[in-house]
Amino acid sequence: MPVAQRTQSEAQRRQQILAAARSVFDEKGYESATISDIVGKAGVAQGTFYLYFDSKKGLVVELARQPMADMAVRLQSILDGTESFTEVLRKFVHLGFRVGEENPDLCRLMHMSSESAGAVDDVELHSELNQMATGMFQRFMDSGEMVTMNPAVAADMFRIIMSGSMQLAFATDPRPAPVDEIEKATEKVVLGAFVARPT
Repeated sequence: MPVAQRTQSEAQRRQQILAAARSVFDEKGYESATISDIVGKAGVAQGTFYLYFDSKKGLVVELARQPMADMAVRLQSILDGTESFTEVLRKFVHLGFRVGEENPDLCRLMHMSSESAGAVDDVELHSELNQMATGMFQRFMDSGEMVTMNPAVAADMFRIIMSGSMQLAFATDPRPAPVDEIEKATEKVVLGAFVARPT
């Protein structure tokens, strides 16, 4: 088999395993899903799985990578604009909820267990997103639009608020309120926490 064909075949097999994992995790939950379930759904041998991934956690890292990459591009586009801090925060919150609506199964997966939630920290883009948020908070603190606090702490707080909101909106059954209501409440919390009040 030519190298290009083999590479394409390997990429397809990898995607096949990822698609099967995403489906099995959503159906059974992270803890209950087994590698056997995943390879059975993918129609590959168990040995084939380990050619591409080392564990269930490795699958979660890979499943989170693309949505996080898309989010990084979209966040950067917001930051490249000239809007006020208030408007930037509103857009950040709105984007988080749109990504959640586009990937509700992944949102549920990220909140199923401490291991699946912790896997996101292993995605290289996680630190890039954190640095992006830290830089944003520093920029708006310097402009006087943000309350004074450690920008790295602010970035972590923002991430925790958004993570909790995503859990309420997409990973809690029954959901306590409609998604748009949770989004509006999140926006109020975020603006109240970070935007400087006029003196």
